[in-house]
Amino acid sequence: MDKNFQEAQCTGVIKFTPPLCEQRYQFIKDLVGKYEPKKVADLGCADCRLLWMLKFCSCIEVLAGLDICASVMKEKMHRLSPLPGDYLQPGERSLTVTLYHGSVAHKDPCMLGFDLVTCIELIEHLEELELKKFPEVVFGFMAPSIVVISTPNSEFNPLLPGVTSLRHPDHKFEWNRVQFQSWALETARCYDYSVEFTGVGHPPTGMENVGFCTQIGVFVRKYPQTSESAQSQKPTETVYKMV
Repeated sequence: MDKNFQEAQCTGVIKFTPPLCEQRYQFIKDLVGKYEPKKVADLGCADCRLLWMLKFCSCIEVLAGLDICASVMKEKMHRLSPLPGDYLQPGERSLTVTLYHGSVAHKDPCMLGFDLVTCIELIEHLEELELKKFPEVVFGFMAPSIVVISTPNSEFNPLLPGVTSLRHPDHKFEWNRVQFQSWALETARCYDYSVEFTGVGHPPTGMENVGFCTQIGVFVRKYPQTSESAQSQKPTETVYKMV
């Protein structure tokens, strides 16, 4: 049986080890270790756990989080505060962390200039109109060097006890691999990105045909964005509110 998948035969409960959310965050952390981005934004940051993990990555100088729910960020933002030791022995690296309240369907100049943008389990929460605007905002306007998008793989759902339709009541949809890859490839084509597909949460032995529990697309911009092109798209007003 796969090392990150356990099934209790007596209860039918499926457990991922480490938990699936931790595997998603570790995937991002490994990607940061590979590409060493200086500026990282997490869209749909919710409880700020991914930002908390990334603040210990020495290459990162700027972290930003965006979420539609300000109360969740306010409740957990304390974990992003400097540790007591940071005041006693300040390091050479400066780190700026900023949280914003707003929608990924809106453009704001505070999200320009990032090297990496992560969207972990975000797109399935978007309404149809928001999803239509999402590619232009993230790939067209923000235009980071790398974008990582993860979303549930609906083909895995029959293996999850109690899941008869969607995994979460707030999910507006859940795509199978063909649907996600078709959307991702078209988005990449429109905005001059390449995209590779992978995932986390391996299926049990003998059921490999369903794919990963979480499917992931890693988008890499093909051409550098000039400062002139970024400025030409800059909106005149800010729409996000700092938390």
